[in-house]
Amino acid sequence: MDRLFNPDNPFWLGMGKIFDIFVLNTLWLLCCLPVFTIGPATTALFYAMIHLVRDEGFPVTQDFFRSFKQNFRQGILLGIPLTLTGAFLMADVWMCYRAGTGVYTFFMVFFAVMFLLWSFITLYAFPVLAKFEKSNKEILIWAFTLSIQHIGLTILMLFVLAFGLWVCHILPGLIFIVFGLVCEFQSVLIASVFKPWLPDVHAGESMEPLSFILEDEEKEHEE
Repeated sequence: MDRLFNPDNPFWLGMGKIFDIFVLNTLWLLCCLPVFTIGPATTALFYAMIHLVRDEGFPVTQDFFRSFKQNFRQGILLGIPLTLTGAFLMADVWMCYRAGTGVYTFFMVFFAVMFLLWSFITLYAFPVLAKFEKSNKEILIWAFTLSIQHIGLTILMLFVLAFGLWVCHILPGLIFIVFGLVCEFQSVLIASVFKPWLPDVHAGESMEPLSFILEDEEKEHEE
């Protein structure tokens, strides 16, 4: 019985993690309700989730609102253009599909390819903003670069996201946990991509904001 109710029991640790994912999922949904706050809300979700999957021991609610506050302005300036661009491309694909064959097929394929590239960038843009201090222009450049450098992981993350959306379409009630689970899966992969630039808190490294790849490469080039 002592082992059963031991808080270090793998079962209770797993349940605690699921609860944290549920909390983050719910906070993300609530903070996305104004729509224009999708950017900072998604940034905060990845910020807290990356800490969670790396087992860094920070309270998820505190992590979420810390990032939401710190990245609010930049998240909005990044999120609104990305959201509008994605909606525009989706609408174009749908209208070309409904219009029929001929030249509309060409434009449907063109906009579908553009939407795919937009998806690649969006998958990485908010995690990059969550973990590194860069301008939005630099974030978009490096989001695209990382998505191509790790194309296998990018496609896998895109597939899992599409599956999560399909599940929510079939069972809308799961919206309060599915996006959190999808984000957790993506955060595991993104944390592996970011690993060379993330501090190891278990080794006592500083958690001060990091410079990103460009500065590191410039230093290496100068040497």
